[in-house]
Amino acid sequence: MPTLAEAILRNRNKQNELSTVPRFQAPQNTEYFTIDTEADLHPKQSSLIQVEFISQHISTIILVEVCRLPTDQQQLKFCLIKSIFKHIFQEKNTMYIWGDPIKELSTFVTYGLFTSDEFQIEKLVNMQHKFKKWFRRQHQFDPTGGNLWGLQPAILATYGEFLDKTKTLNIWSRGLGQPNQYNNAKIQSMICYAVNDCLAVTKLAHTIFCFFYLIKK
Repeated sequence: MPTLAEAILRNRNKQNELSTVPRFQAPQNTEYFTIDTEADLHPKQSSLIQVEFISQHISTIILVEVCRLPTDQQQLKFCLIKSIFKHIFQEKNTMYIWGDPIKELSTFVTYGLFTSDEFQIEKLVNMQHKFKKWFRRQHQFDPTGGNLWGLQPAILATYGEFLDKTKTLNIWSRGLGQPNQYNNAKIQSMICYAVNDCLAVTKLAHTIFCFFYLIKK
């Protein structure tokens, strides 16, 4: 499993934008990704996309705050983020998502970072379905019956570890890089939650598929 995750924030801070651009050069040969999303509950609004560039050693996780994207889609920052998703949604790549991938990603199409056609690829893996089948094969029973597993109980049942999901219900659109709106502890807890959700799905994917020997160093 990755020993370190590097979280990169995307917001309207110009200094942050310029300082993080070179850091995207490293994962260009990545072929395995975990994708997760967050949304505001009231009103319902898709707000955050987390992407893990899976590596044997250091996994880079980017947090894309779609509600804080530049309104001008010709701006360098917008084009950069769009190019990242173009790289991710290549036919050769494999993406792990907890839940229905099409449903998870479709609500973000309106932001212009990718189209619905771009993520209609073969290697878009619904880990929620894969885990249910894998657990039944491993243990010869399914405690959920006909229901799907939640990520938290899946982590608990597999590793005996607790995955904190208390930060799910947050106003993600307010921004993770805005210290004037939340205190630093609040911001850090939201970032940790978003990062840990990605890492949890990746950990399950590795357990089920044992794919790390395929990953380029």
